[in-house]
Amino acid sequence: MGKFKVIEKLEAAIDFNFEHGNKEKIYRYLINFDDNRIIECMTIIHLNDNEPIDVTIEISNMYNCIVGCRFCASGSLPESRTFLKAEDYLKQVEICIKESNINLNDYPKLYVAFTGIGEPSVVKEEVAKGIMLIKERYNNVEVNIATTGFDNKCFEYWNKLNLPIRYFQLPYYSCEKDKIKYIIQNAPKDYDLINNIKEAIKYRKNHNECRVKINYVVMEGINDSEKDVEKMIEYLKEFKDDIIIKVSYLNYTEKCKENNLHSPSQKEMHKILNSIKQAGYDCYLFGTENNTELGCGQLVQNYICDENSKSIRSQNFIRKKVMN
Repeated sequence: MGKFKVIEKLEAAIDFNFEHGNKEKIYRYLINFDDNRIIECMTIIHLNDNEPIDVTIEISNMYNCIVGCRFCASGSLPESRTFLKAEDYLKQVEICIKESNINLNDYPKLYVAFTGIGEPSVVKEEVAKGIMLIKERYNNVEVNIATTGFDNKCFEYWNKLNLPIRYFQLPYYSCEKDKIKYIIQNAPKDYDLINNIKEAIKYRKNHNECRVKINYVVMEGINDSEKDVEKMIEYLKEFKDDIIIKVSYLNYTEKCKENNLHSPSQKEMHKILNSIKQAGYDCYLFGTENNTELGCGQLVQNYICDENSKSIRSQNFIRKKVMN
């Protein structure tokens, strides 16, 4: 297991669109995993106005990422990829709860989300071990998994285990191969979103408590036109009764700037959402028009790139603590 020394603790309270609420209180941690690598994890308290909905602990399963999404900071971190272990997942959860100074009894639900740095499908065995370790420590926990499905055997593997998986989230960028290849730079030759959705739904039908979300990350000039939305609606229609579409703002990162990627305006996002709703899909808007600096790997990258002061370059977060 790594050193797990907290080197930066940051705090923010923001207005944020999500499925059941409109505010988040966030405690984000940068942790020295070893002498060369920093990972990040965070505590998110979801609120509807001021009423707490849940506590979600978001963790990383690797340093750097194999996927290479063009807008994401995770895959552009220096040094080689490092795959974390099940014990490392549990340690992140424990750090988040302790450092955030929260009493879990004050919140209706506890979720652990594999939505931080890393691709869960390629470490499916370790993810399963980690979930079981976390479940032993926190028996009321449920788990959210965001996966590109690089190894789509993950769903079948997890299906055989009694894991408290609340939802799978799969990304949708386009149904056009050239656009998919452009956005997901390291996509395997046999990458097939439709097959991944089918496998996730197969899991869902064997586990009634699980849901399948499609994360439609909207990018101006890439997948935001009326024609793009119509293509997506048609592409996913066979799954209409089994999925939820999460219409997500693109959060600003240095990679977005480098690749000239932008989120549409709030007005356009609502227009897209309404089109999907009118087509009969269960869907909701996620995120905010403002840069929240919550993208995977974003704060780690900022920390590493600031060679002079080694401090977070952040407009949204308040740095609360530095441990030397």
